[in-house]
Amino acid sequence: MSYGDEVPTPRAESAGWDNPERVLAVERPEWQIKSLCKGSDTPEIFFPSPGDTEALKAAKATCGQCPVIQDCLKYALDNNERYGIWGGKSTRERLLILRAKRMIEKGEA
Repeated sequence: MSYGDEVPTPRAESAGWDNPERVLAVERPEWQIKSLCKGSDTPEIFFPSPGDTEALKAAKATCGQCPVIQDCLKYALDNNERYGIWGGKSTRERLLILRAKRMIEKGEA
């Protein structure tokens, strides 16, 4: 190959997520079946961009009506979820909950 020859562009192949026969298993907590966000037409609201208060409000409003909000929040806290709205709480709110929990456990609160 000489200078100026076209370099072949690698093709992106499917990882198999769009082919259910190739996906072996995706385990999800049982409570997620009942979650309102599961069937949302706008799932992106649960991962709002910084400063997107409208998406944040919409996500929290949906969570406020969800029958599994407590299970969702517990899951997020137990698994240290860093992104998105879980159990009606933002990342910052969940970090504050975890901090308060650690302080109580240490007897500092």
